[in-house]
Amino acid sequence: MLRVTLVSLLLFVGASGPVIAGPDPKVLEANPAYRRNANCATIPAAEFKRMPISQGDSAICFAYATADMVSKRIGRTVSALDVATTFYFANAAKLRQCADRRLLDYLATRPGLSEEIVAQRNRVDVAEEENPAKKPFFDKLEGGEEDTASLLLNIKGACLDRELPSDDGYYGYASQIAIMRRAAIVAPDRKICLRSVGATVPKLLDPVADHFNDAWVRFVDERCRHRVRGPAPLLPVSFRAAIDQREVVERKREGQEITAEEKAHMFAMIDYALDHRRNPTIGYSFYLLEARAADDPDEFADHSSMVLARRKMNGVCHYLVQDNTGEWCSRLRPAIAKRCSAGRIWLNEQELDETIYSVTYLR
Repeated sequence: MLRVTLVSLLLFVGASGPVIAGPDPKVLEANPAYRRNANCATIPAAEFKRMPISQGDSAICFAYATADMVSKRIGRTVSALDVATTFYFANAAKLRQCADRRLLDYLATRPGLSEEIVAQRNRVDVAEEENPAKKPFFDKLEGGEEDTASLLLNIKGACLDRELPSDDGYYGYASQIAIMRRAAIVAPDRKICLRSVGATVPKLLDPVADHFNDAWVRFVDERCRHRVRGPAPLLPVSFRAAIDQREVVERKREGQEITAEEKAHMFAMIDYALDHRRNPTIGYSFYLLEARAADDPDEFADHSSMVLARRKMNGVCHYLVQDNTGEWCSRLRPAIAKRCSAGRIWLNEQELDETIYSVTYLR
């Protein structure tokens, strides 16, 4: 998996993160009739004060895209590292202890949610780099899903990025991570059940990694003292035409590629979200943005980004996406780089149509 995680050409007006517009207190309807915005009416991006937060060498683009989406929804910049920690280890059963009736009604419509979260966590990859035994240490976990990541934030609330800064991935926490790793290796009792991580799936449990992950979760909770909530619970709506890029490619090879109807549905969801003051995330291939290096062993490059804006250029509908892999546009494909400014890229409908496989927004 690509070790990194959707914006402006003419709309970019600042030099340093977004000035987030006031959150909309309304909860959108549960089952809308999705339709394309026939005229590709302009949805402008908000002004920006700083560059997109970079995920550095981490492989948790889903968390950065989710953090962007949630930040726009609640009007505060939230920590992507907290989003990832919550996705991997939070006890999903605690969702049903929340008092908000809107959340409880939402959960009632998803009786298979627990099994869905288990399946998503079981699809998480564990990096082998400097981890030959493939132990599920937090900083070695790769991948996740935006809908569950945002939904689980309802348990504690979102952590502000200023309390747990996420710029450049794990780089700023190298010393803490090294200490935690050493302590986990020499942990005296490896048979105890650590409550902070015990509710996750067996794939993410390990006698050594549990001690590391418990220390990381406690570190996050100590840093995140002022968790915030938006004007309404975070109620995600998601559609996946495929689980990941591997499935997209394999279906194409078998002559069963994503249908025109599925693609039309995803674009209609994007338009609906933008038209209702929501910024959706999309799953697509990073190789759309940057060519695969000759020595890159990864055939598939799952990527996730938030859609910031929409407008028609030269008769074609374009979407402004925020790419958290870095602000430098020169590394991108030449045709893409021309429509990129500080990590925000205008992608046209035809380009996205080639690789998009999922859409998520918050009601």
